[in-house]
Amino acid sequence: MPLLEVDQLVVRFDTPDGAVEAVNGISFSLEPSEVLAIVGESGSGKSQSVLSIMGLLAANGRCSGSVRYRGEEILNLPTAQLNLFRGDRISMIFQDPMTSLNPYLTIARQMVEVLVLHKGMSEAEARRTALEMLDAVHIPDARGRIDRYPHEFSGGMRQRVMIAIALLCRPDLLIADEPTTALDVTVQAQILELLSEIRREFGTAIILITHDLGVVAGSSDRALVMYGGQLMEYGTLDEIFHHSRHPYTRGLLRSVPRLDQPGLRRLATIPGNPPSLLALPAGCPFAARCEYQEPRCLRERPAAERFSESHIKACHRSMLP
Repeated sequence: MPLLEVDQLVVRFDTPDGAVEAVNGISFSLEPSEVLAIVGESGSGKSQSVLSIMGLLAANGRCSGSVRYRGEEILNLPTAQLNLFRGDRISMIFQDPMTSLNPYLTIARQMVEVLVLHKGMSEAEARRTALEMLDAVHIPDARGRIDRYPHEFSGGMRQRVMIAIALLCRPDLLIADEPTTALDVTVQAQILELLSEIRREFGTAIILITHDLGVVAGSSDRALVMYGGQLMEYGTLDEIFHHSRHPYTRGLLRSVPRLDQPGLRRLATIPGNPPSLLALPAGCPFAARCEYQEPRCLRERPAAERFSESHIKACHRSMLP
């Protein structure tokens, strides 16, 4: 049985300007200990997909479809029931480590509270466990730092603290939303290596939200490519990187700098801009920017087509050159 099954997830927001279709019918599954990357440009619906799973949408957000954790439906559960899953079985690292920690509370207070609430530990036992987890994420001198405030840590150290908090209850699933944003390249590599280490050591499955295909290539098993709130392509890394079937996926791959090609060349770009989620086109959301556009692309939304047990794409064109 998959650890997580998402089926036809839809997320909409009611705004004064109309309904915003942030996520429109995406489906995927996640096996235990697997890493799935959700990839796409800013505004493609990546973060809203996982926030809906966690029950953390804004007040004007509505979601429908199905999200099953170990076969149990968890989408739109009442807060009291959802809290049995959040932080305990499913944890999340939020996008900005600079603002995700409470600046008024020490690291110890923020970590101990999680264990007292979810595991019923005494404060002394919770503090010992918190220190062990800070050591596990390689915080130097954890014993001397645990009583400090977030502003006394660097950005990379704050991200490690966020990971430690997310792992305190040994969750089955860790959702990491752009975990390397605002970090320099060296620290990014350290954080990604840490996530890989966590997967090996704790057997934790990971959903990695990113726009960086380099991050995907080095740390994931499968990838789901989103655009305009919809699934464009879904498959293993080999299928996505070497046998991609969607023009958007290929456009993203061409725009990545390559070290294995001689000489200097201008980076390829995808012309145009993403569509407004307030007024999505009737057909494929990528049609206006697609070099292989056909008349029906503007009229009809393409259905998901399966090439293998693991490879799916949503494009009218059966083959690409």
